[in-house]
Amino acid sequence: MKKIILSVLALGLSMGLMAQKVYNGAEPIQGKLAQTAKTGNIVYPETFEDCASVDDPKFYTQDGESLWLGITGTNAYMDLAYGQRYVGNYQVTGIAAVMTNLPIEDVEEEMAATVVDMNGNELARVNFTTADLPQSTESFAFDLVEFDFASPVSASDFMAVIEVPALTIIGEGSVGGNIAIIASTEIDCASGEMSYSYSDLEGTGDYEWVSILEAWGGSVDLDIMIFPKVSGVGLTEAEVNSLSYVYPNPAKDEVLVASSLSMERVEIVNMLGQVVYSADVNGNSVKVNTAEMGAGNYVVKMYTEAGMATKKLVVE
Repeated sequence: MKKIILSVLALGLSMGLMAQKVYNGAEPIQGKLAQTAKTGNIVYPETFEDCASVDDPKFYTQDGESLWLGITGTNAYMDLAYGQRYVGNYQVTGIAAVMTNLPIEDVEEEMAATVVDMNGNELARVNFTTADLPQSTESFAFDLVEFDFASPVSASDFMAVIEVPALTIIGEGSVGGNIAIIASTEIDCASGEMSYSYSDLEGTGDYEWVSILEAWGGSVDLDIMIFPKVSGVGLTEAEVNSLSYVYPNPAKDEVLVASSLSMERVEIVNMLGQVVYSADVNGNSVKVNTAEMGAGNYVVKMYTEAGMATKKLVVE
């Protein structure tokens, strides 16, 4: 089972205050690639909008008591990439992810957004650096980042992947560089073995894709907030809904409405059928101020190139 050292993963709590952090070492991740397809051909975990909140991010710890957000970031096991799996026939045009970067040192490091099939073959790639991400210093600054491929790529059973920089080990007892964190849902708010990390097994220098659920002995069931940007041609109503997201949910002051599909308009309707928000959109996401809406239940209508998606939204 994967074990995590708290002193390494708690770096984000005071990242802007210190240049180096203590590194205690840890046992590498173990596991194997799971080949089980998601049932029903619904590509994105439906739980993304139900159990996804980055208002109060926490990190996984070895004691099992602090299991929540934050496994998705470079750690002592030298994980080099994270992927969320999708099943369906799609023209993938890019990758989007909810991310932040915790800089330990003032250095810029290379990253990438890729599509990888379940045989491990890379189908498309966009290179970027840690400087292109939202930067967290004294507090977390998660936000959606989007990357477009030079041309669409066909994929049916694949992972939407973010490659992260490896931790720099400075001598003995300290780390440097950057920690690029990809947000995730809470434990037990996932649809199965659909989240993966590309990890070193047993510290041998050999890497492979590992199901996070299996690597943690079946105790960590989550979804990683990485999704593909896709063409809307030929999609069913169920797929359009599955490829559309609202987070955090419940929301407080702000909510991000996003879709793998290009959106034309977004409306938010209360339980009386009144439209409390509407805006034209020419892209894959829009941020909505919910502070003045009042606590309660709402329906988000997302008019995409492939039809309308509807999502429930709770405002606290």
